[in-house]
Amino acid sequence: MSAHFYHPKDDSLEEKTKAYQEAFKAWQNIEASFHFYDQEGWENCLGDKDELQSAMDITQNTLDKAISSFSREELMSLSDQKILSIDELQLLESGQQQNNRDIKESIIEDRKREMSESRAKNSTSRDRDMGMEK
Repeated sequence: MSAHFYHPKDDSLEEKTKAYQEAFKAWQNIEASFHFYDQEGWENCLGDKDELQSAMDITQNTLDKAISSFSREELMSLSDQKILSIDELQLLESGQQQNNRDIKESIIEDRKREMSESRAKNSTSRDRDMGMEK
């Protein structure tokens, strides 16, 4: 389980949207922190690289969790209602597309592994049946 701070009050579209917007703002802030980290005067204000990376990991986990919480129908509703900014909506849509690709790729890899295991098992059985056991 990855650390995150995605905790909508309930499963309503409104609450999930608020939680997503909070995660998005945190993500923008941590991105800015990385941008300013190397600039003179900021090194003592932002923490060290490890602390920034830890904050980035938690923020990214939160954003990923928030993005995956929306159904395709909810995403379309958010787009129609214009509740989110263009940047928030674009990130949400791209995250949804990436999640769908990841799921498809995972399914494909699982099927390939199953086929490979099945072929290996069938090959061993066939060799045993023919008296050519290895």
